[in-house]
Amino acid sequence: MSGSICLSGCLVALALASASVHALTARVENTPGGPQIMVDGQPVPPRMFWGNPGAGGAVAAGREWAEKAFEFSLAFDVEGKGTLHFRFGQNPGEVWIADVRVVEAASGRDVLKPGSFATAEAFADVWNLWPPGEQNTVGKVNVADGTVHVVLTNPPQGKWPDFHFHSDQNLSFRAHTRYRCSFRVRAVPERSVTTALYSVDKGTWTRIGSPPGPFLQQVAIARDAAVNIVSFAAPNCWQSPDKETDWVALDGLCREIIAVNPKVLLLPRVGADAPRWWLDQHPEALMVYEDGRKGPKASVSHRQYRADAAAHLERLCRHLAETFPQHFAGIHPCGQNTGEWFYEDTWKRELSGYDPATLQAWREWLRKRGDGNADRAEAPDAKSRHAAPHGLLRNPALERRLIDFNRFQQDEMSDMVVALAAAARRGTAGKGLVVFFYGYHYEFGAIGNGAPICGHYGLRRVLQSPDIDILCSPVSYFDRQLYGTGPCMSPAESIMAAGKLWLNEDDTRTYLDPRKAEKTQEGGLVNLEQTKAIMLRNTAQAALRGFGTWWMDLPGQGWFADPAIWQEIVRLRPVDEAMARRPKPFTPDIAAIIGEDSVCHLAGGAHRASRPLIYESRAALGRCGAPYGQLMLDDAIAGKVTAKLQVFLAAWSLTPEQRQQLAARRPSGVTRVWCYAPGYLLPDRADVAAMREVTGFTHREVSPPSSTATPTPEGSKLGLKDSWGPKDALKPLFAVDATPAETLATYADGSPAVAMRRSQRGLDVFIGVPQLTSDLVRALARLAGVHLFTTEDAALWATDAYLSIHAVKDGPLTIHTGRGNAITDALDGAPLGRGPELKLDIRAGETRVLRY
Repeated sequence: MSGSICLSGCLVALALASASVHALTARVENTPGGPQIMVDGQPVPPRMFWGNPGAGGAVAAGREWAEKAFEFSLAFDVEGKGTLHFRFGQNPGEVWIADVRVVEAASGRDVLKPGSFATAEAFADVWNLWPPGEQNTVGKVNVADGTVHVVLTNPPQGKWPDFHFHSDQNLSFRAHTRYRCSFRVRAVPERSVTTALYSVDKGTWTRIGSPPGPFLQQVAIARDAAVNIVSFAAPNCWQSPDKETDWVALDGLCREIIAVNPKVLLLPRVGADAPRWWLDQHPEALMVYEDGRKGPKASVSHRQYRADAAAHLERLCRHLAETFPQHFAGIHPCGQNTGEWFYEDTWKRELSGYDPATLQAWREWLRKRGDGNADRAEAPDAKSRHAAPHGLLRNPALERRLIDFNRFQQDEMSDMVVALAAAARRGTAGKGLVVFFYGYHYEFGAIGNGAPICGHYGLRRVLQSPDIDILCSPVSYFDRQLYGTGPCMSPAESIMAAGKLWLNEDDTRTYLDPRKAEKTQEGGLVNLEQTKAIMLRNTAQAALRGFGTWWMDLPGQGWFADPAIWQEIVRLRPVDEAMARRPKPFTPDIAAIIGEDSVCHLAGGAHRASRPLIYESRAALGRCGAPYGQLMLDDAIAGKVTAKLQVFLAAWSLTPEQRQQLAARRPSGVTRVWCYAPGYLLPDRADVAAMREVTGFTHREVSPPSSTATPTPEGSKLGLKDSWGPKDALKPLFAVDATPAETLATYADGSPAVAMRRSQRGLDVFIGVPQLTSDLVRALARLAGVHLFTTEDAALWATDAYLSIHAVKDGPLTIHTGRGNAITDALDGAPLGRGPELKLDIRAGETRVLRY
């Protein structure tokens, strides 16, 4: 969309007038109820829309021929660098296109060479297929009688390439001149065909014309729902030093948004990866993988890249602050894998870290720690990093270099984030929000090569930066389906306690996604009712926990182009307002706790334990019948975690000082649950005996044929039902010495896998099997004195007399409020009954928000 709408005189006047007015200040401030967005000192609900203005261009093609056309104009000249593209989607079928023309609207002068569809030779003279050669596994093109016939088939391996055809990059357009693109199209079966014109400059593609997309339509719908913060994919305008920076495309896009919503607060998302021209000048900066392959992105360890990216980001922020002083609310810089600041190709088999910049930074990291061999050090070889010769937890006595390299990778990524945040803060003169993706502690437990290769476990360093207002991630891609809990990826409660706002990016595929019936990563919803239920589930959780949210039209297909969906935010506004006034932050009675350094000890393939323990256990916690929080181990060590039930998911690496502090700062009466290998790793060795200092149990290593646990009679009395846990035989695996009365579950060899023991310091529970179940969490919650709002599986959040509940199975569902007060629907005020118990008639997939 950028640059595709001619600016009217009134918009130009608006821009000139805005330069003389005061610049707004948008920052996150700590309040008694937690961090909140403040704009010029006034709280603003942290509800946003995220759109993709570069998307669009889709036209409907059916069995009969149909005429299609669109017009566009530019605010800048395009000199021989324009190109027209046609894309056809990712499903088999046939498409016919004819009579393609691009002309100057007033004069009818042809811009695209006419007759390019007349013959196969004429087509080859103007048009190109992508991808070329054998990489094209899906599309065949035939040209006859002035028509291009495209035949699409499913790819043999199931992965569709970006098949399309495009004209040569030689079209020219004049600024402030109207152009028209027209063609005829038909398709069997019916489908959307996407067409757009681009300007290409040294690898930078700027959309200059297309059929209208849904972006501005959704900005208007959000405006009507009083959602004025708009985040969007924006050109970063990072150009080579020999060129004057061209802000035209960025400014034009911002003005288009302002024209739709004069109250808008702009929060552009801009890429901070090095552009193609920069990489051409610095080929040594490219990431290198274990097989010697160079990747497409610069290493975050390359100091010149880091400095240049920061300098450009500062310029960009300053430009936006000066050009749009009443609308520029902040910036969201993105880079590395999917823009989320984890190492490119983290989820793939091949490891990175073999480029010269990483080696130089690694040696410097070692020198600062007094390593006498730092100047001769090499990055650990890939075979060692993939391997787990001493078990899924690295032994500090035998694998020190591998552990240190894991720590180094977290430091490098977190330092990059902090450096860019400082630049953004300078560029906004301290008046704009600075937003980053970072800290996916729970989500990355599923990485096949081991969680530490991602670089996201330097969160504490990031939280110490004064230059960051908001950290964010998508809603977890695990358990977000219609009957799921929509969990958070990160230790959000620790992030909020550090004064940063946590924000959930909600990129749920709504019923408006054309693939709504498919099982997709983002979760497919087939109708408006399901969509509203999931958006209410996710946004109510955000409201009660104090999170921000943006609803994200990820591919720019108009996923949120229905005012009926936005009514869920309108209905939730009283809850948002109540949470903004609460006297203290969300502080649940259950805490799930992860130690960053513990994760740095995970070996290659450790996802066999960390996936069920860290990644999947959120489903068990989320269904237990009581709300839970996600926190960092260092907060627990500092005595800042007061939850009645504290579940230590990853606390296997502890220094002697940390062990002492955990014991000394334990709140009285709390129940501590020690998972998998608590305290097993000291700074210089692995030591089974050292675990007793942490848990109070005497541990021993065991080797049962599988890592599953089966409830004992004592466990069954507490509500444990079925066996659970990984079927693999994991190493290490631990049991404890416990009496039958203390043992709640055993391994196949009869050794205690789950045991509990009371002492003067409280109740300690050891869970050796690396997985939780909702029954187990519910049983432990009862033992800890946690109030259970329901004793059946349901996705539930509660605080300050508000409760949101999402049914994962058909009701009725019994709700225990613990109070005799009246219970009402929090969204419409309808009376529902009186506590302390309510039978709620609810269907699977339905969300209700109550006040009690």
